[in-house]
Amino acid sequence: MPLVSVVMPAYNAEKYICIAIESILNQTYKDFELIIIEDGSEDSTLEKIELYNDTRIRLICNKENRGIAYATNMGIECSKGKYIALMDDDDIAVVERLRLQVDFLEKNPEIDVLGGRSNVIDSHGKLLCQGGIPRYNPKYIKAMLLFRCTGFSNGTTMMRKDFIDKYSLRYQEDCYGMQDFKFFIDSSKKGNISSISDLLLYYRNHNANETKNRLKNNIKERKYTYAKFQRESLNISGYKLDREKMLAINTYLAEYGEGCRNKKELQLLYEAFSDIICQARNMKVDYLEELEHYCKLTLSNQVKNLIHF
Repeated sequence: MPLVSVVMPAYNAEKYICIAIESILNQTYKDFELIIIEDGSEDSTLEKIELYNDTRIRLICNKENRGIAYATNMGIECSKGKYIALMDDDDIAVVERLRLQVDFLEKNPEIDVLGGRSNVIDSHGKLLCQGGIPRYNPKYIKAMLLFRCTGFSNGTTMMRKDFIDKYSLRYQEDCYGMQDFKFFIDSSKKGNISSISDLLLYYRNHNANETKNRLKNNIKERKYTYAKFQRESLNISGYKLDREKMLAINTYLAEYGEGCRNKKELQLLYEAFSDIICQARNMKVDYLEELEHYCKLTLSNQVKNLIHF
């Protein structure tokens, strides 16, 4: 039984699928299976996958396109490994990726979900930007996920299978590309999320990217879903805000929002944060210090943006 199951949904990825597959097959860490879920592609993706005669590859074919969340969940259900690593069909894994993450999780049994640093490349593999070092403190990530998504790409994720099975954690379908945010929120309520500073992945930014197209084609729906998940995250953790304060969170901490545009809006966000911190103290949460730091940092950044507005 392999220690790691790599889950790779594939859809209309004929241009990049071979590079993605080979970046996994060439890993320095060898104890893995690669589960590829061919999700009803309309191009030659399936034919490209079938060129590989490697016993580590397990191919699952959907008759019709069901979406990345469905395909990911299918791969998770079929996985045999102690750890599950996610991989997109157009990205490139650094050759040491699996070894680095397995080593970390073996040494840190309290961590349930792990990410890492990724650089962004274009359709030709040219570097567009270097990713910053993501947050690694599980308590800070828990606090951040009350409002925002994690600072690492979902494609760098490795998780403990027994953890996600214990709590029935899966990727939600039909949420306009926000399944990563929801999964991280749910995971943060049940366990610990962390990341490593090592570069694990080259994330490809191109016009055929499914998440990018969902954002472009469903801007209003995605904005609504993001706000909905923010409300759910706060409510699940026991925070009760009035309509005005919740609206301040949804508006000024939107996924692609402008933030506070004047002192009045900044005051509303400050009051929302103050209420949340007060409730956190009363609940005696173990991440109070990190929550206070996140709120102060966010307000500081909002002030800086307001000065330049």
